[in-house]
Amino acid sequence: MNRDIALQFCKECRWAYQAWVTHKYLFDQNDKQADTLEKSIEFFNRLSPITQEYCLQQIAKLHDPAVQMNDRNISVDFVVKFGEWGDKEAEIKAIEARLAKLWGHLKPARNKLLAHNDLEALLADEALGGFPEGEDDLYFEALQELANEVHVKWVDGNPYPFDDLAINDVFEFLKVLEKSQ
Repeated sequence: MNRDIALQFCKECRWAYQAWVTHKYLFDQNDKQADTLEKSIEFFNRLSPITQEYCLQQIAKLHDPAVQMNDRNISVDFVVKFGEWGDKEAEIKAIEARLAKLWGHLKPARNKLLAHNDLEALLADEALGGFPEGEDDLYFEALQELANEVHVKWVDGNPYPFDDLAINDVFEFLKVLEKSQ
């Protein structure tokens, strides 16, 4: 573990967050979705699963093992195993356990649909994996805590807050789309 790895881990966490909030505020929490997206319905019917699957894939990458064969992955497992946490180890492992529990909801989708075209899963055409209501927020709260701890210890002593710029971008996009109708 070093400063460069820590900073890259924080960036990957923030990217997963940005992918999540983009989908969430464009589709899941867009109370004007029917009105705003009405004219381009087919496009948005494709864009919604694209953004959702991409977000889930970014989360999945954060849960890769630290080492696979001879390759290392910048992941939650990596920063926990190689972060040299000392007296904070119990706190870091508690955050890891929260993330792992929440990741467990998504793992079936990763294993059957995101990383593979599983025959039975595709033919069954059923939802595989997903956060129960509100647990996506809990996941990203825990991820924020871990990114903060990594940044504090390995980068500059300060937290690494995820920003809301992606949410603002969604709102701006929806305003432009509304004006064009």
